[in-house]
Amino acid sequence: MFYKPFKRVEIKNESHFTQAIIYIHTNPAKHFVSKDFTKWKWSSYQAILSDLKTNLMKDEVLNWFGDKDQFIKIHLEKASVYFEEYFSIEE
Repeated sequence: MFYKPFKRVEIKNESHFTQAIIYIHTNPAKHFVSKDFTKWKWSSYQAILSDLKTNLMKDEVLNWFGDKDQFIKIHLEKASVYFEEYFSIEE
């Protein structure tokens, strides 16, 4: 069971799945918990890039994005778009 402010969202397609992964990883920066989401130690972002053994399906996630370099590139590109939209000042 989820409690407020948490909720479930059905993933309806592949694009939505990709966006959900990026959203989860960038959340610490969005909510001002960490200035740099890539360094937030409680995130699976670091674990996915790590060579250490984990219970995560790291290879599957990296393959989903293409490879490790694409995983990083896409996260950084999408994060900058999210933050520009979040912090933009309307005229």
